Amino acid sequence: MRAAKFGAVISAIGTVIATYLLAIRYAGIPAICGPALGPFGGCAKVEASAYSSIGPIPVALVGVIGSLVLLVSSVHYLRTQSVISLNIWVLASVVGAAIELVLIAIQAFAIGAWCGWCLLYGLTVLLSAGAALIAAAQAERAAATKR
Repeated sequence: MRAAKFGAVISAIGTVIATYLLAIRYAGIPAICGPALGPFGGCAKVEASAYSSIGPIPVALVGVIGSLVLLVSSVHYLRTQSVISLNIWVLASVVGAAIELVLIAIQAFAIGAWCGWCLLYGLTVLLSAGAALIAAAQAERAAATKR
């Protein structure tokens, strides 16, 4: 159960970060992410890149939706032990983690700048994936002992 609790908390943090990034994009306000963050102060360059949206859809909106799926599925699993919720959480977090690894690679190799907020958000998705996989392994062990 600790994995599910951790997954829920980390997904809530991810939702807040993605919502912040989406809100500042629509408000036209630059992210609080400047030279003081050293190599992680490239938020403006990342946000201005062609990779910050998929057509008219901001990547941050995809992040908000993805984090909400992670949050709802992890909380639902925590409360009900529903195999369907666990499967949704595992699938969404593994797909999200794969997307985040691609986005990190894009920052490194295509944009040449690092957005600290984007990296922090990506960490929440990767940690949620780890928590989901641990919860799935624990559920599988529990089911095996009942047989």
